[in-house]
Amino acid sequence: MAGKREGGLSRQWFRARRQLNAAGDDYDDVEYDPLLQNAFLQITRIGVLDYDNAPTKIRLYVKGHGYEHWVGEEASPNADTLYWIEWPTYLVENEQLVARFYGATTADKLEMILEGWLYDPPTILTNVVVTVVPDVV
Repeated sequence: MAGKREGGLSRQWFRARRQLNAAGDDYDDVEYDPLLQNAFLQITRIGVLDYDNAPTKIRLYVKGHGYEHWVGEEASPNADTLYWIEWPTYLVENEQLVARFYGATTADKLEMILEGWLYDPPTILTNVVVTVVPDVV
């Protein structure tokens, strides 16, 4: 994948898919852990679905910084129906995106689909030397 530079940032398009067979507990978590170092993700679309049965609710959140930062919810989703969230969610180092399926049936095939951009932060110059040359007339 070739990176694209825009305003001092280098970025690459990515797609990811995470799947899990439900245990049938109160909830089952499908987790995306990108293991970022010196980069961040802009996730532009997140899709979730339960292929087999209708869970009672699906919630999306970012974890990794001491609390669950909720970013989306679908109440009373249908079985085998893809639900999309189409506004940016950002992940930085030590953060994960989680799709929490409430009330999934044991062995249901759960899935989270992601699209977006991986950014390398711009280089920060710390030792800049400026030389002033006087005008000679």
